[in-house]
Amino acid sequence: MKKASWIHWAVAIILVGLAGYSAVYIHRAEEKNALKVERQAKLDKQEEKRKKELLREQKKHMRTPIAWDQPSETLPYPDVSQAVKSKKLEQKIWLLVSPNKQRVYVRQGPYTLYTMYASIGKNFENVKNYQETPTGDFKLQKERGEEFYDATKGYGAKYWTSFRGYGAYRFESVPFDQAGKVIESQAKMLGQKVTKKHNVKAYGSIRLSVADAKWIMDNLPAKTKVVV
Repeated sequence: MKKASWIHWAVAIILVGLAGYSAVYIHRAEEKNALKVERQAKLDKQEEKRKKELLREQKKHMRTPIAWDQPSETLPYPDVSQAVKSKKLEQKIWLLVSPNKQRVYVRQGPYTLYTMYASIGKNFENVKNYQETPTGDFKLQKERGEEFYDATKGYGAKYWTSFRGYGAYRFESVPFDQAGKVIESQAKMLGQKVTKKHNVKAYGSIRLSVADAKWIMDNLPAKTKVVV
């Protein structure tokens, strides 16, 4: 009986010890996790602050009045020559297209490096299929060129870069007529809000200033991510 009692006490002591160790371990794990969450929250706050600072700085340097042949910003274009070669997700260059704001944002990870005025058809309910702007995730394609003219549509453009349909949907300049003269009525829509009555009829392509369209064609390779 004494031996059995001793064993019971020993087991009880071990269990109490294990419970105590478990409580300490859990407490330390909770403290460690709380510190990790706190550090991440601090990093997220710093990142959000940095993003806002970049956007504020760009807004100060957006070209006004908008010029269809000039860069959208008065600041130099970002040097992305090394970033476009990176395999790291946070360093990759990609394009965010906003039909609501009529802007194209050149991004590196979560950061906006450059903001471009754009002219983008919005997909209102009455928009015909062939006039709809594709939405979703795409990639720039290798198809690109210095100019084109489409007689069936009655306009052409300069410095185009395909993002869907191997040339069917493009980033391109504001439109030009057959004689090579800019179509001013449509060029004036660059960066402006659009309505159902006065929508952008670009057949799904995304119009930019001549300089911005050329920069994309020259600097962003095929497979660059595009989000519309």
